[in-house]
Amino acid sequence: MFNFPFSKLSLLLLAVTGLSLTSCGDDDDILGIDTDDDGTLFMSSNTSGALSILDVDDENGTIMSFPTEGTDADGIYYDGELNNIFQVDRAGDNSRIVEYDNVFEALDDANDLDVERVSPSTFDNGRGLAELNDQFVVANDGDDMNYFATFRLMDDSIDSTATYMVNFNVWGIQFVGSSLYAVVDNSDSVAVFDNFLSNTPGDTLEPTRYIQIENVTRTHGLQYNAEDDIMLLTDIGDANSDSDGAIVVIESFSALGTATTVPANRYARITGDATMLGNPVDVEYDAENNMIYVAERANGGGRLLSFGADATGNATPVMMGMVDGISSLYFYRD
Repeated sequence: MFNFPFSKLSLLLLAVTGLSLTSCGDDDDILGIDTDDDGTLFMSSNTSGALSILDVDDENGTIMSFPTEGTDADGIYYDGELNNIFQVDRAGDNSRIVEYDNVFEALDDANDLDVERVSPSTFDNGRGLAELNDQFVVANDGDDMNYFATFRLMDDSIDSTATYMVNFNVWGIQFVGSSLYAVVDNSDSVAVFDNFLSNTPGDTLEPTRYIQIENVTRTHGLQYNAEDDIMLLTDIGDANSDSDGAIVVIESFSALGTATTVPANRYARITGDATMLGNPVDVEYDAENNMIYVAERANGGGRLLSFGADATGNATPVMMGMVDGISSLYFYRD
């Protein structure tokens, strides 16, 4: 059983259009969103120029959005202490990290949105964004230039600190302790870089190890939750198909130790026509409600989907919301 507001519905359709602003009441701190207590999901778009927010514990289930600087955005991170959002802005020739202040006030009035700090443009095709102790890593995915660009949050700036080349295409990334877990795009594997931030700037990095996931076609998003010891990976399958995607759910992930292969009988797989999974590009997890959230990019032009953590096979989403161009997720619960 899952303590989730939409669990009694077979499907909840939520519509988000471009730059529209929608309030779900004022019973919580700001427009129904109480970031001190509630789980909050933040969503980037690489087409609409809108940043979307969902209070997952609000029974109304309303997705709210507001316009941002970049019409092509990807990796996203919310800092609960600063109450600011950091986002990879891929638009134009000046790809950068943009920090937004007064985010929740902007839901009520878009004119309240402030750009606090902006990083230098040291990457050109940023995808995933990871944070550790006021340091950021952007995964840059290119035909011939695949690398991690790192930055440090200073008092008045976001400073570039290093670039680390890698010999494979990259996408989703996440710190697990001091180790950086990175999707090896165009493959069935994840790379692990232990003590990532201790590397010498400018080095070409070799992973500490690769983890191959059996029967996966092409990984994109990953999310590890230590509380439930669960690793989630997305499989987009054929990038030209909007119906062959999958979510891999690996429970008791730490029990794998230093294994370099995860056999198919060691994980659950959510896939099939009822799932609406085509190109799931990112994934997040709510440990309190045991819910999986998925950024599905191909099906319908962009959908937010959710599944219970015990879902398997051709499962119907617990929730489905239209989010144009959805590209990246970040889940926050205080």
